[in-house]
Order: sequence, then structure tokens, then C-alpha cells
Amino acid sequence: MGNEERRKYPRIQIFDPISYLSLDSDGKTVLQNVAVVRDVSQTGIQMEAFVEVKSKKLSLMFFDMNKNQIEVKGKVVYCRKNESGQFSIGINLIGNEAENLRFVKALVKSYHYQKEKSRLAISPGIQN
Repeated sequence: MGNEERRKYPRIQIFDPISYLSLDSDGKTVLQNVAVVRDVSQTGIQMEAFVEVKSKKLSLMFFDMNKNQIEVKGKVVYCRKNESGQFSIGINLIGNEAENLRFVKALVKSYHYQKEKSRLAISPGIQN
């Protein structure tokens, strides 16, 4: 038994900030907070936050590189304290397939864009 992989799709390791709203059973906002996405797949994400998530439903959002707000709903699969004292939160994306894919693609693109932007700022290359 143990640590067998149950995901259908591969995970992509990223490190991207995200905002989330904890929702009650009626879909009303209970809490707004931020977290860092640690990995993403076609149907879910794992994020890390300083506070425990007690809601079962979340609204996840971030701004892409074109400053468009990208949002999707998610269901909390687990929330457990990790060795660093933060909370690892597993989320199953519950939007339709198109919404989920749009969210995941934009998140990965945003991560790579920011990573490349910071690399260029550190080593801009030869100036003319």
C-alpha cells in the first residue's frame, strides 16, 4: 500500500503564488488568503500555505502575464502540516475540463515567464 501514485496525469513542479477563497457550503467566502503552488497536473494542484484550510471548496485565482485574472474552483482533498510547519494542501480542480486546462496552462506559463524574467534580470547579457 503506502505511497502509490493515484494521479492520472503527471505533475509539473512549479513555485507560483496564488490567491484563494475558502467557501462555505453555500459558496459564500469565509476566508481569503494566499499560498504557493508547488506542483500542478491536468486535474489538480498541491499548494503550501501558512494557515490550515478547513473549507472543502476553494476558489483559486491568479493574474497571468497579461494581467488577466484566471480562476477555477477546487475541492480540498487533504490539508496536513508539513515538516516546515506550513500546510500542504491537495486540491482537485472541479471546473469543467476547458476551465481546468486554461487554469493549469496559464499557471505553468506564468511560472516559466517569471522564471525567465528573473533570470534575464540577473544576467542581462552583453549590452550594445
